[in-house]
Amino acid sequence: MIAYQEFSKADCPEVLAFWRAIAGLGLNPQDDTPAAIGAFLDRNPGFSFIARRDGRVVGALLCGHDGRRGAIYHLAVVADCRKMGIGQTLLQLALDRLKEAGIQRCRLLVLKGNDAAKAYYHHLGWKADTFLNAYSKQLSPAD
Repeated sequence: MIAYQEFSKADCPEVLAFWRAIAGLGLNPQDDTPAAIGAFLDRNPGFSFIARRDGRVVGALLCGHDGRRGAIYHLAVVADCRKMGIGQTLLQLALDRLKEAGIQRCRLLVLKGNDAAKAYYHHLGWKADTFLNAYSKQLSPAD
């Protein structure tokens, strides 16, 4: 049986280790630390979720919003538990919370080479944005 729960700061080390073991998930060593994820969860309580099977993390989703738009930052399910609806359930939990908060649109990012994720989200009704390019700027020195 799969148990779903809100992602808490106490879960950060376990979830980060889980995400690091997932091929195709892009983590940033500056932004994806227990302290940084914990601070994100403090600013966005109740929007991120984990799935456990027999006590082990088998899926995790990091979600938040800026008051206007929702954002899914990370979603992963362990290979031996895929095609069981875990990812879809995690997404729906987050999207329901965003709707409750009055957020009407959600965005997510997929690494360019991750064709499996692109197909997955397309299957779930997500549309690729064709009207924008994403840019970023480093604000502090990279370690």
